Amino acid sequence: MQTSGIIVHMTAAPEPMCISATLLAQMFLYLNALGVDVDAFLRSLGLPPAEIKSPDSYIPVDTYLMIQEEAARLTNDPCFGLHTGEYAEAGSWSILGYLMMNCKTLGEAFEKSGRYARIIGNMIEAKAELYAGYVRVVLFTPPHTPQMSRHCYEAALSSSVRMMRTLSGVQVNPLRVTFSYPQPESTAEYARVFCCPVLFGQKQTSMDLDWGIARLPVRMANPALLEYFERYAQEFLAEMEQHNTYTRAVTRIILERLDDEKLSLPKVAKEMSLSVRTLQKRLEEEGVVFSDLLDSIRQRLAKQYLRENYPVEQITYLLGFSQPSVFRKAFKKWSGLTPRQYREHQQTADSRRGTPGG
Repeated sequence: MQTSGIIVHMTAAPEPMCISATLLAQMFLYLNALGVDVDAFLRSLGLPPAEIKSPDSYIPVDTYLMIQEEAARLTNDPCFGLHTGEYAEAGSWSILGYLMMNCKTLGEAFEKSGRYARIIGNMIEAKAELYAGYVRVVLFTPPHTPQMSRHCYEAALSSSVRMMRTLSGVQVNPLRVTFSYPQPESTAEYARVFCCPVLFGQKQTSMDLDWGIARLPVRMANPALLEYFERYAQEFLAEMEQHNTYTRAVTRIILERLDDEKLSLPKVAKEMSLSVRTLQKRLEEEGVVFSDLLDSIRQRLAKQYLRENYPVEQITYLLGFSQPSVFRKAFKKWSGLTPRQYREHQQTADSRRGTPGG
């Protein structure tokens, strides 16, 4: 699921984390409304505006998170994610948004969003839990996702509510919204945006919706356009799948065998019934080097485990290092900090800004 909207029931094989650049459009609309020169802002981060704004490009999740964090700092807005979500529009969700805009009902629109979510990204996913009279949409991230601030989750929920209201023309309100991080000093903006009870420090980040919402008609529904956009979405996804076939397959094997300290390209190639040279070539065609992919997955999981207070000895085993000293050395190379320093730094930062957990 993409960071700026709810995508229900998405399941996908682990793969490199990236999102459609179109998702930045609503953030840029909000920055423009505040009088920020977006091009100058991007250049100050060392990013080329033309590439970042290109609707056809995909950007690494790390880059998106950096842009979001710096934009929140620049605007000094503690509710940056909430406010970004209020600028969501169909175009912000690429083909997916236009597909939803032509569905018959909100229920159908969000069913389609779950089916074609990968078009806009794979950073935040969601699962639907069904109850009597309502559905609970729970947000979560894949295990190899970088750490995200509260802005990501708040933008996801805020923009999803905005889209429901825009598509239906009805003031749709959730029954309840929960966040897994501590309550901020002021909750007034949360009450204004969601118009429902908002709870913090909960077990999960979620949103409860009345079943009746699914039956609300979409204002601009057009069956012919829906058919066109769905066919386009299917072709688009098929092309994406073809481009990342080997990277996804290798990533899946790495995650399954990560506790093997002798995990190597030859071992993975053997499991895929390929020669080492063939697999290496296929990965290169997808812009991936095996050792870099392995390091990236280990690094991200190591940081997640440290944030979740796993003992270093257990992390060493889980990530396939021979002994804790080897893991500590690798982690210092990745982050410039020892595991203990990183954990302490994150605990301090989380207590200061209220980062989601669990």
